[in-house]
Amino acid sequence: MPSDRFQCIRRVKAVEREHGVVRLAVDRLLEAAHREPTALRRQFEVHDMRTASDRLEGTYIIRLFAEFEAGFRSFWLASRGTEPPSRTRDLLDGVGARCQIGNDQIENAHVVRDYRNALVHEREEPTEGIPIAEARHYLCHYLSHLPLRW
Repeated sequence: MPSDRFQCIRRVKAVEREHGVVRLAVDRLLEAAHREPTALRRQFEVHDMRTASDRLEGTYIIRLFAEFEAGFRSFWLASRGTEPPSRTRDLLDGVGARCQIGNDQIENAHVVRDYRNALVHEREEPTEGIPIAEARHYLCHYLSHLPLRW
């Protein structure tokens, strides 16, 4: 578990970089599959690649938020000595109050959390997507208010 602000931020940014690498690989493979359908070696269809491509950013939003959540849960445990609240909403608000994080930063983190929840729970109500770079920005801005070490 992370034990300082910079470690948390590095872990979140690493997920975004990994997404970039995988995005490039999927795009290249999709291009190759259009040019030469046997590039997928009969294991997959071009349709499978398109589906994977369409869902890639959402998958990495889930991972991005998981790294973020591990960071502030670690902070709570170390600073309070108690188990963090089970509801992420309560935990975000509690850490935000303890670290005097501005309402805008807390709300932005909730926007990413809501989008992550919609992806994980496949909610029927439409949820506006958030580009991974914007989600990373919101989450790292929130983390930047945590103490250097805990």
